[in-house]
Amino acid sequence: MKQYYLYILACLMVASVACTKKVYESNGESIYRTGKNLQGERMLDRKASRIKIINSCRTCHGKNGDAMKQVSIKYSYLSSRNNFDTPYNDSLFFRFLDHDLKSDGSKANIGVIFKMSDRDKHHLWEYLKTL
Repeated sequence: MKQYYLYILACLMVASVACTKKVYESNGESIYRTGKNLQGERMLDRKASRIKIINSCRTCHGKNGDAMKQVSIKYSYLSSRNNFDTPYNDSLFFRFLDHDLKSDGSKANIGVIFKMSDRDKHHLWEYLKTL
């Protein structure tokens, strides 16, 4: 009987951990890590994107934003003249998210299109500054 209660307790603990919703410190962190804002809205426009299996920025760019060596999305990388003739700023980053254009205006052609409010874009950009 004691084993039965331990089994039930273990199942309840696993279920409670599995159902616990992760709370992020900011809306930008939630977007980066999950692809959803804090209201639960998905940021990826699956209809417009060629690549439809991406869930979040973290999927490709990793925990710290630099998993893809030539495509770091850390703010320090994106805003550096050492890496871009035209470094990213707020408006160029927002244009990239809206129109898939690099900072110099050429097509990025990454195959992933986002649908974010200006507020969500700003929060994501602010979060990238912390990576």
